[in-house]
Amino acid sequence: MMDSNEKVSVIICAYSMERLRDIHEAVDSVLSQTVKSHEVIIAIDHNKELFQRLESEIPTEVKLVLNEGAHGLSETRNVGIRYSSGEIVAFTDDDAVAEESWLENLIPPFENSKTMAVGGRILPQWLDCKRPKWFAEELDWIVGCNYRGRTVKGNEIRNVQGGNMAFRKVVFEPVGSFCTEVGRIGKLQGVGEEAEICLRIKHSIPEALILYEHKAIIYHKVPLWRVRLKYLVLRSYNEGFYKSIIKKLSSSISRKPLSTERAYLRYLLLTAIPQRLRRFYKPWALAEAGAIMISIAAAGMGYVTGRVKGVR
Repeated sequence: MMDSNEKVSVIICAYSMERLRDIHEAVDSVLSQTVKSHEVIIAIDHNKELFQRLESEIPTEVKLVLNEGAHGLSETRNVGIRYSSGEIVAFTDDDAVAEESWLENLIPPFENSKTMAVGGRILPQWLDCKRPKWFAEELDWIVGCNYRGRTVKGNEIRNVQGGNMAFRKVVFEPVGSFCTEVGRIGKLQGVGEEAEICLRIKHSIPEALILYEHKAIIYHKVPLWRVRLKYLVLRSYNEGFYKSIIKKLSSSISRKPLSTERAYLRYLLLTAIPQRLRRFYKPWALAEAGAIMISIAAAGMGYVTGRVKGVR
């Protein structure tokens, strides 16, 4: 059970009126937890219309804050953190639904004073269709979920994933805020801010633990447009592009900032793709292998482009 002495602030970042119904469902799931949070904060990115609409609709115990600084998810998270008063800050997405026991399972790892961040399990919730037969589980990161082939050593991970994560708030004092050089702006631009800040945490506090708790579950909604080949290519390209930026930003604090990506690539090339090719007589296996190879190629192109262009 969660330590009753640890106050938890849950932050939900939002930006679009299109997700109004999703925001309500996300808030309801957080307010319905088996272990109650200290506070719930909705941080809104440059959308006064959404702010005013939610002001009249959400429960009074939910705090609304508006990001009027740098555009994007990174600064919106930073605004939420600045307005929070809990010792632990937890994040979930505006298009996600938390299991009732999410916080009950996410917070106990912080009983260890060395734990600075904890990431939970993110599962896809298919909205308009079932999982496409070509969409391999190795590619679930494209839709913001945990993916097969991810590096987990015991229960330690390099970085948490944005849709289901929590930090000890004091860690931001020596480490600083989420970097606005990376991070999502709108539907697609910018990724990698969680990896970048976790690299800074390990650099500033070498003994820090960044842990994975599979029992802390969030369901991330996946609409049909996110499982089209065009989105796969664009998302993979962006991943490669921004990982090149993270490498440059983190080169002075980490000898191998992209070690997790290299391990994942080896897994794809040496395990995931060969497994499918050995089952060439199954159309779905060839389709999955093809999708993985397209994703690798697009990410590679993005990485090379990022290396050439440098940090924006």
